[in-house]
Amino acid sequence: MPDHYAPYSCMDNSRQEIARVLVRKISSSLSILGSTHILSLVWKKWRLDGPTKMDPYQRIMAMYGVFDILFSFFYFFLGTWMTPAETGWWGAVGNEKTCTMQGFFFMIGYGTAAYQMTLSLQMLLLVVYMWTPAQFAELLERKLHVFHVFTAIFISLMPIFFDSYNPKCGTCLPVPKPYWCGEWVLGDGSTQCVRGDDTLSGVYQFIFWIIVSLIPMFCTGSMVRIYLSVYLQERRMTKYNFGDEDDDCFKESKRIRNTMLLYTSSFYICWIIPIMCWHAPHSTPALYIVADFFFPLMGFFHMLIFTLPKCVKYQNENPGTNKVVCYFFVIFQNQIDFVKRVIIVKKGADLNNASGVDANSCIFENHNQSLNTENMATTLNSQNNSSQIIVPVSEEGNSIQQAESDAIASSF
Repeated sequence: MPDHYAPYSCMDNSRQEIARVLVRKISSSLSILGSTHILSLVWKKWRLDGPTKMDPYQRIMAMYGVFDILFSFFYFFLGTWMTPAETGWWGAVGNEKTCTMQGFFFMIGYGTAAYQMTLSLQMLLLVVYMWTPAQFAELLERKLHVFHVFTAIFISLMPIFFDSYNPKCGTCLPVPKPYWCGEWVLGDGSTQCVRGDDTLSGVYQFIFWIIVSLIPMFCTGSMVRIYLSVYLQERRMTKYNFGDEDDDCFKESKRIRNTMLLYTSSFYICWIIPIMCWHAPHSTPALYIVADFFFPLMGFFHMLIFTLPKCVKYQNENPGTNKVVCYFFVIFQNQIDFVKRVIIVKKGADLNNASGVDANSCIFENHNQSLNTENMATTLNSQNNSSQIIVPVSEEGNSIQQAESDAIASSF
């Protein structure tokens, strides 16, 4: 094992190292699944309703999904596969170029925290300051998108010019090589740096702690302010509400409170708790593995929150259904509908075969029937045009045409 790398990816033995790598791949896969599902829902709405019908909330969640997929895939899922093979770590098959690429996408992960803050800001402006979604979209949204994307790319590019993306504990980060060299926070003050700039690494360490400190404070403060504003407003409305129950009066505040707690809790579970486990004094390998499991999961938790209204609707339409079952049907609804269509078509073909009727011949026969009906109606209409007699196409022809159109649409 070279002297420039900590053995076993900073773990005590190879078994702990393998467990840490596998846990990262499992949790990052769930996060990628969640963010991909959010993107598919937003894309479906954009395709059906058009971009003008899109809500800022949906665009914010879509951009969050893009950053989360890049971050989770390159940093957590690929993991040691992108670190230089000379490290000797389990699964390491990369080189300096792949290490630099992984470090770049790690810094791109700044966008996930930035869009978490943007989501809180949007809810704060809409609820407390009575902005409309159109106002937010016109005055702030585009500027925030440009700022977040530009900032994420800028801070990700800077270490490349100083060769400052290097291996540390199983992945590549903006640290010198070895990471304990130089005079920065993690440096021992005596070891000479072989690659990278320890001063730049110290600056990035400072930026990291600024982000970790300010964004949770802003998100928490915004969510509390939202809840208090709605609660106090509905308390004032209660004075003029005769005989209404409290549950009806405070339904809106409860809904916003639940949304607030869900999004803020997911941020604390996936960012704050893992960071505390990693940086706590005398932290154990077990805490490292727990932190590695929860840190990439925010995309998965966001998917659960984003699809919660559909899940509740499905549960109301199917009383007694378990919440997990509801989520399964909501998330995999398109796949389930496709399987149902395949089964129905197969059953129809089996029935036709059993009765000795060719399904394709029936389709062509119905199509010819529809065309003959249309031609007959057109001929009669042209012959009787002077007397204003119009012969409509038969309902049977219309139904056949509609069935064919539905079949074509469903095939796409």
